[in-house]
Amino acid sequence: MANFLSFDSREAMVAAITADTRARLEAALGERGEARWAVSGGSTPAPLFAAMADADLGWQNVKVALVDERWVEADHARSNTAFLRRTLLTGKAADAAFTPMKVPGDDPFAAASQVDAAYKALDPFDLVLLGMGPDGHTASLFPAAEGLEAAMQPDGAATVRAIRANRSEVTGDEVLRLTLTLGALTRAGAVQLMITGDDKKAVYDAATDPSSNLPIGRVARALGDRLSVYWAA
Repeated sequence: MANFLSFDSREAMVAAITADTRARLEAALGERGEARWAVSGGSTPAPLFAAMADADLGWQNVKVALVDERWVEADHARSNTAFLRRTLLTGKAADAAFTPMKVPGDDPFAAASQVDAAYKALDPFDLVLLGMGPDGHTASLFPAAEGLEAAMQPDGAATVRAIRANRSEVTGDEVLRLTLTLGALTRAGAVQLMITGDDKKAVYDAATDPSSNLPIGRVARALGDRLSVYWAA
Protein backbone atom coordinates (compact mmCIF):
# COMPACT_ATOMS: atom_id res chain seq x y z
CA MET A 1 0.00 0.00 0.00
CA ALA A 2 1.23 3.49 -0.84
CA ASN A 3 2.34 5.86 1.89
CA PHE A 4 -0.34 8.60 1.99
CA LEU A 5 1.00 11.79 3.55
CA SER A 6 -1.59 14.46 4.36
CA PHE A 7 -0.66 18.08 5.12
CA ASP A 8 -2.55 21.01 6.64
CA SER A 9 -1.36 23.39 3.95
CA ARG A 10 0.15 23.28 0.50
CA GLU A 11 3.17 25.15 1.84
CA ALA A 12 3.79 22.37 4.36
CA MET A 13 3.39 19.75 1.63
CA VAL A 14 5.90 21.51 -0.62
CA ALA A 15 8.39 21.83 2.25
CA ALA A 16 8.10 18.11 3.01
CA ILE A 17 8.41 16.89 -0.57
CA THR A 18 11.30 19.28 -1.18
CA ALA A 19 13.17 17.85 1.81
CA ASP A 20 12.48 14.28 0.67
CA THR A 21 13.50 15.02 -2.91
CA ARG A 22 16.72 16.67 -1.86
CA ALA A 23 17.59 13.84 0.54
CA ARG A 24 17.02 11.17 -2.11
CA LEU A 25 19.05 12.99 -4.76
CA GLU A 26 21.86 13.64 -2.29
CA ALA A 27 21.86 9.96 -1.30
CA ALA A 28 22.20 8.90 -4.93
CA LEU A 29 24.99 11.40 -5.49
CA GLY A 30 26.78 10.10 -2.42
CA GLU A 31 26.42 6.47 -3.43
CA ARG A 32 27.14 6.65 -7.17
CA GLY A 33 28.28 10.20 -7.89
CA GLU A 34 25.18 10.62 -10.05
CA ALA A 35 21.43 11.08 -9.55
CA ARG A 36 18.61 10.43 -12.03
CA TRP A 37 15.35 12.31 -11.54
CA ALA A 38 12.24 12.05 -13.75
CA VAL A 39 9.71 14.84 -13.27
CA SER A 40 6.22 15.79 -14.37
CA GLY A 41 4.80 19.01 -15.77
CA GLY A 42 1.65 20.81 -14.69
CA SER A 43 1.08 23.57 -12.17
CA THR A 44 1.20 21.45 -9.00
CA PRO A 45 4.99 20.83 -8.90
CA ALA A 46 5.96 24.43 -9.75
CA PRO A 47 6.63 25.41 -6.09
CA LEU A 48 8.75 22.28 -5.61
CA PHE A 49 10.76 23.11 -8.71
CA ALA A 50 11.27 26.70 -7.55
CA ALA A 51 12.63 25.44 -4.24
CA MET A 52 14.86 22.82 -5.85
CA ALA A 53 16.26 25.25 -8.42
CA ASP A 54 18.00 27.12 -5.60
CA ALA A 55 19.15 24.03 -3.70
CA ASP A 56 22.86 23.55 -3.09
CA LEU A 57 23.27 20.21 -4.84
CA GLY A 58 25.81 18.70 -7.18
CA TRP A 59 23.59 19.62 -10.11
CA GLN A 60 26.30 18.98 -12.67
CA ASN A 61 25.93 15.30 -11.75
CA VAL A 62 22.11 15.25 -11.73
CA LYS A 63 20.33 13.93 -14.81
CA VAL A 64 16.82 15.29 -15.21
CA ALA A 65 14.27 13.69 -17.53
CA LEU A 66 10.56 13.89 -18.21
CA VAL A 67 7.85 11.54 -17.01
CA ASP A 68 5.87 12.37 -20.15
CA GLU A 69 5.61 14.89 -22.95
CA ARG A 70 3.03 16.15 -25.39
CA TRP A 71 4.15 15.69 -28.99
CA VAL A 72 4.72 19.42 -29.47
CA GLU A 73 7.76 21.56 -30.07
CA ALA A 74 9.69 23.00 -27.14
CA ASP A 75 8.32 26.50 -27.74
CA HIS A 76 4.70 25.31 -27.51
CA ALA A 77 2.68 26.78 -24.62
CA ARG A 78 1.86 23.29 -23.29
CA SER A 79 5.31 21.76 -23.70
CA ASN A 80 6.62 20.13 -20.52
CA THR A 81 10.15 20.85 -21.72
CA ALA A 82 9.36 24.57 -21.85
CA PHE A 83 7.75 24.37 -18.42
CA LEU A 84 10.85 22.76 -16.90
CA ARG A 85 13.14 25.34 -18.47
CA ARG A 86 11.05 28.09 -16.87
CA THR A 87 10.74 26.52 -13.43
CA LEU A 88 13.30 23.85 -12.53
CA LEU A 89 16.22 24.20 -14.91
CA THR A 90 17.13 27.69 -13.71
CA GLY A 91 19.43 29.08 -11.06
CA LYS A 92 21.72 26.42 -9.60
CA ALA A 93 19.73 23.62 -11.25
CA ALA A 94 20.60 25.01 -14.69
CA ASP A 95 23.75 22.88 -14.44
CA ALA A 96 21.72 19.64 -14.54
CA ALA A 97 21.82 17.50 -17.68
CA PHE A 98 18.33 17.40 -19.21
CA THR A 99 17.05 14.72 -21.61
CA PRO A 100 13.90 15.79 -23.46
CA MET A 101 11.34 13.39 -24.89
CA LYS A 102 10.37 15.33 -28.02
CA VAL A 103 12.58 14.61 -31.02
CA PRO A 104 12.13 15.65 -34.67
CA GLY A 105 9.24 14.02 -36.49
CA ASP A 106 5.48 14.05 -36.72
CA ASP A 107 4.71 10.68 -35.14
CA PRO A 108 5.60 9.70 -31.57
CA PHE A 109 4.91 6.04 -32.37
CA ALA A 110 7.64 6.16 -35.02
CA ALA A 111 10.01 8.04 -32.70
CA ALA A 112 9.36 5.96 -29.58
CA SER A 113 12.25 3.55 -30.11
CA GLN A 114 14.74 6.42 -30.45
CA VAL A 115 13.53 8.10 -27.27
CA ASP A 116 13.33 4.76 -25.48
CA ALA A 117 17.01 4.14 -26.23
CA ALA A 118 17.95 7.54 -24.78
CA TYR A 119 15.85 6.97 -21.67
CA LYS A 120 17.14 3.42 -21.16
CA ALA A 121 20.48 5.03 -20.37
CA LEU A 122 18.76 6.68 -17.36
CA ASP A 123 16.70 3.67 -16.26
CA PRO A 124 16.44 2.94 -13.36
CA PHE A 125 15.66 6.40 -12.05
CA ASP A 126 16.55 7.21 -8.46
CA LEU A 127 13.36 9.23 -8.07
CA VAL A 128 10.22 9.83 -10.13
CA LEU A 129 7.72 12.62 -9.53
CA LEU A 130 4.18 11.94 -10.76
CA GLY A 131 1.03 14.01 -10.98
CA MET A 132 -2.56 12.92 -11.50
CA GLY A 133 -5.45 14.25 -13.57
CA PRO A 134 -9.13 14.37 -12.66
CA ASP A 135 -9.72 11.46 -15.07
CA GLY A 136 -7.37 9.21 -13.08
CA HIS A 137 -4.44 9.37 -15.50
CA THR A 138 -0.85 9.70 -14.36
CA ALA A 139 2.16 10.43 -16.58
CA SER A 140 0.43 10.13 -19.99
CA LEU A 141 -1.18 6.84 -19.06
CA PHE A 142 -4.72 7.86 -20.00
CA PRO A 143 -7.77 5.64 -19.56
CA ALA A 144 -8.59 3.66 -22.72
CA ALA A 145 -5.77 5.30 -24.69
CA GLU A 146 -4.17 3.66 -27.71
CA GLY A 147 -0.90 2.20 -26.47
CA LEU A 148 -1.98 2.12 -22.82
CA GLU A 149 -1.78 -1.63 -22.28
CA ALA A 150 1.66 -1.85 -23.92
CA ALA A 151 2.83 0.86 -21.51
CA MET A 152 1.21 -0.74 -18.45
CA GLN A 153 3.20 -3.98 -18.32
CA PRO A 154 4.84 -3.93 -14.84
CA ASP A 155 7.72 -6.12 -16.00
CA GLY A 156 7.98 -4.62 -19.47
CA ALA A 157 11.47 -3.85 -20.75
CA ALA A 158 10.51 -0.58 -22.46
CA THR A 159 11.23 2.65 -20.61
CA VAL A 160 9.19 4.89 -22.94
CA ARG A 161 6.08 4.20 -25.01
CA ALA A 162 3.88 6.28 -27.31
CA ILE A 163 0.27 7.05 -26.43
CA ARG A 164 -2.70 8.36 -28.37
CA ALA A 165 -5.23 9.53 -25.79
CA ASN A 166 -8.91 10.07 -26.40
CA ARG A 167 -9.47 13.81 -26.69
CA SER A 168 -11.00 15.38 -23.58
CA GLU A 169 -10.91 18.56 -21.53
CA VAL A 170 -7.90 17.06 -19.76
CA THR A 171 -5.88 16.25 -22.88
CA GLY A 172 -6.83 19.27 -24.94
CA ASP A 173 -5.75 18.96 -28.56
CA GLU A 174 -2.46 17.29 -27.63
CA VAL A 175 -3.54 13.66 -27.65
CA LEU A 176 -0.23 12.33 -28.98
CA ARG A 177 2.24 11.75 -26.16
CA LEU A 178 5.30 9.86 -25.02
CA THR A 179 5.35 8.52 -21.48
CA LEU A 180 7.38 6.51 -19.04
CA THR A 181 6.03 2.99 -18.76
CA LEU A 182 4.82 1.18 -15.67
CA GLY A 183 7.92 -0.99 -15.99
CA ALA A 184 10.14 2.09 -15.66
CA LEU A 185 8.15 3.23 -12.63
CA THR A 186 8.48 -0.14 -10.91
CA ARG A 187 12.25 -0.11 -11.48
CA ALA A 188 12.68 3.35 -9.94
CA GLY A 189 14.22 3.70 -6.50
CA ALA A 190 11.24 5.71 -5.24
CA VAL A 191 8.15 7.36 -6.70
CA GLN A 192 6.31 10.42 -5.39
CA LEU A 193 2.79 11.50 -6.33
CA MET A 194 1.92 15.13 -5.69
CA ILE A 195 -1.80 16.05 -5.63
CA THR A 196 -3.90 18.88 -4.20
CA GLY A 197 -7.58 19.46 -3.53
CA ASP A 198 -10.43 17.36 -2.21
CA ASP A 199 -11.51 16.49 -5.75
CA LYS A 200 -8.15 14.91 -6.57
CA LYS A 201 -8.14 12.99 -3.30
CA ALA A 202 -11.58 11.59 -4.12
CA VAL A 203 -10.32 10.44 -7.53
CA TYR A 204 -7.25 8.84 -5.98
CA ASP A 205 -9.28 7.08 -3.29
CA ALA A 206 -11.71 5.70 -5.88
CA ALA A 207 -8.89 4.66 -8.22
CA THR A 208 -7.06 2.69 -5.55
CA ASP A 209 -10.10 0.54 -4.84
CA PRO A 210 -9.20 -2.98 -6.08
CA SER A 211 -12.18 -2.91 -8.47
CA SER A 212 -10.96 0.23 -10.28
CA ASN A 213 -9.14 0.04 -13.60
CA LEU A 214 -8.01 3.68 -13.64
CA PRO A 215 -4.31 4.05 -14.51
CA ILE A 216 -3.33 5.78 -11.26
CA GLY A 217 -4.86 2.93 -9.28
CA ARG A 218 -3.03 0.33 -11.34
CA VAL A 219 0.23 2.22 -10.83
CA ALA A 220 -0.35 2.55 -7.08
CA ARG A 221 -1.11 -1.15 -6.70
CA ALA A 222 2.00 -2.09 -8.70
CA LEU A 223 4.28 0.18 -6.67
CA GLY A 224 2.93 -0.55 -3.21
CA ASP A 225 4.87 1.13 -0.42
CA ARG A 226 7.49 2.48 -2.85
CA LEU A 227 4.92 5.14 -3.76
CA SER A 228 4.59 8.16 -1.47
CA VAL A 229 1.52 10.33 -2.01
CA TYR A 230 1.80 13.97 -0.93
CA TRP A 231 -1.61 15.63 -0.55
CA ALA A 232 -2.97 18.92 0.77
CA ALA A 233 -6.34 20.49 0.29
